[in-house]
Amino acid sequence: MKKTNLVLAVAQDPPQESQAIVYDLDHVRPDVTAPKAVYTPNPEYTDRARRQKIRGSVVLSIVITDKGVVRGAKVVTGLDKDLDKQALKAVGAWRFEPATKDGKPVAVRLKVEADFKLY
Repeated sequence: MKKTNLVLAVAQDPPQESQAIVYDLDHVRPDVTAPKAVYTPNPEYTDRARRQKIRGSVVLSIVITDKGVVRGAKVVTGLDKDLDKQALKAVGAWRFEPATKDGKPVAVRLKVEADFKLY
């Protein structure tokens, strides 16, 4: 009889980042200082939207982490499907000095606007 070696592999979820508290800044919070934008590139127009002269703002809900990086961006009020995508792309590149609570960096959720203007 032939002997067979069996190898058993157990699938595991990768380690998750710790679930930090996210403070909601859509409401006034005197105990949390607001983040400060340090890099906010404008969204780019698509050719179609420029030809159609679409103008306005896309409102997004974002989380700014305790590292000043944008995560979890979602369109709250859209303008045009292509411009919504461009707004998400631009906001994903934004960087901030993080919000603070008791002098320590914290994650916050807030709404921002990405503006599309034709000159």
